[in-house]
Amino acid sequence: VWIYSGVYPQEGKNMARRRVKGDGWVSPEWGFSWPGNRRMLYNRASADPQGRPWSERKKYVWWDPAQRKWTGFDRPDFPDTKAPETPSKADGAGVDLHSGSDPFTLKADGRGWLFAPSGLKDGPLPTHYEPLESPLRNALYSRQDSPVAKRFPRKDNRISPPGDPNYPYIVTTYRVTEQYTSGAMSRWVGWLSELMPEMFAEISPELAAEKGIANMDWIVVATARSQIECRALVTRRMRPFRHNGGMIHEIGLPYHWGYKGLVTGAMANDLVPLSEEPNVYIQEDKAFTCNIRKGRLR
Repeated sequence: VWIYSGVYPQEGKNMARRRVKGDGWVSPEWGFSWPGNRRMLYNRASADPQGRPWSERKKYVWWDPAQRKWTGFDRPDFPDTKAPETPSKADGAGVDLHSGSDPFTLKADGRGWLFAPSGLKDGPLPTHYEPLESPLRNALYSRQDSPVAKRFPRKDNRISPPGDPNYPYIVTTYRVTEQYTSGAMSRWVGWLSELMPEMFAEISPELAAEKGIANMDWIVVATARSQIECRALVTRRMRPFRHNGGMIHEIGLPYHWGYKGLVTGAMANDLVPLSEEPNVYIQEDKAFTCNIRKGRLR
């Protein structure tokens, strides 16, 4: 793929294995940085439109008028003989469309963008909406959640309304180091299964005390759609949010377990609402609401 272009410049030479410390800052001969061993993408932006460093302290790459080429501490992220005064070519292709003062080579116009001018179904500027499920009302707008989020109205996909007392806690999902992606591959590896043998929910000591839950107790995590059982991991990694004089608790669920493997366990994704953001359809599983209780499903 293009990001590794240059890592094998000749047979038997792997640039990623180099260990020349150099200046201890950019050190271009230590390992390999993609693409083409550039250490900083868009490094043309380290010089002003005339090709001069913005300051002596921040100089990185700059135009050398005597050599008629770019020089500096890094490999230029653009044609190194393209002078700063070079005009763009209206009928050109690729970087020929960029002038000599346009640093953002992966953009069609070579310029930095504060927002995407086309192609998005939301925007153009970022803003804040609450997740589809939230214990709070949106403090920024009267509109609670994204008007263009993709929803799936089904009987088995109920969405808890904002501030629903039946589901007062925030849930987030994540990975753990010892398991890989969804766990479908790593749950079959004995060493990894031994290191991370069982599904768990991380909860704060404050929430554990409120619910009478001890570390390693069985608990049930319930949402408006489903419920699962797992062990409680009581840890200060999970800290309550303070809001309007009260506390809102958050629960953490890794999503590596399933019904097959050397180790099995409940699936966090059984709890997640079916919804997607409008551009690339990533499901909203990093923030939704739940309730918990001590005990088991049966």
